[in-house]
Amino acid sequence: MTDAIAKIGADTYSAAIETADNYTRWIVESLQPWFGKRLLEVGLGHGGYRRFLPPGIDYLGVDIDADSVERARQRDIGGHYAVGDVTDPSLASRLPDTAIDSVLCVNVLEHIPEDAAAVRNLVGLLAPGGHLLILVPAFNALYSDLDRMAGHLRRYTLADIPRLVDGHGEVVRAHYFNAVGGLGWWVNRAVRHQSLNDQAVNGQIALFDRFVVPIARLLDPLARRWFGQSLIVVVRKP
Repeated sequence: MTDAIAKIGADTYSAAIETADNYTRWIVESLQPWFGKRLLEVGLGHGGYRRFLPPGIDYLGVDIDADSVERARQRDIGGHYAVGDVTDPSLASRLPDTAIDSVLCVNVLEHIPEDAAAVRNLVGLLAPGGHLLILVPAFNALYSDLDRMAGHLRRYTLADIPRLVDGHGEVVRAHYFNAVGGLGWWVNRAVRHQSLNDQAVNGQIALFDRFVVPIARLLDPLARRWFGQSLIVVVRKP
């Protein structure tokens, strides 16, 4: 649907997102009810989600970008990390031979041409009863320069879930997320941005994280059935 080029690693996000702790914490807490004891995060990105996971979780991290994996290893000496492609059926061979009961997949699928294959593969990594926790950008109508520069190939709606899951698991939760941020993303469609890391973009992220997130969290339950910047989907493996 776009002329975006698939990107990986640090090319996919703005620098300010690394310190957007309120927003990152909000995402993690929204998915926390389905965390298991052994969690695999796919797409390490800025590394922020790892910091806000509950204590006691046995954590694994995978990314297709070797630089992202190396940065994660430097942040978390002794952590378990691997380079791998989530659409590769042999991905399991790169992971320790132990049961995984939750997979965290935040802002990853929109970068992958074969997104349904990725979902099928990730559900396959789970132990029975485990959960795949997905967050992706929502609504193609919000697609902007920011999506293109981040390498987003698409945005999603609730109508995309049957194609993504395709009977490989049970959808136990699906709703939109961050309606206030979605309005901001819509406004940005009217603005020409030259870089994900220009001052205007990073400034918006910092202001949103500091001042708007508390308000957005309060308002979000009112809008999650109809609108949001992102879409949350939780899939349970039978």
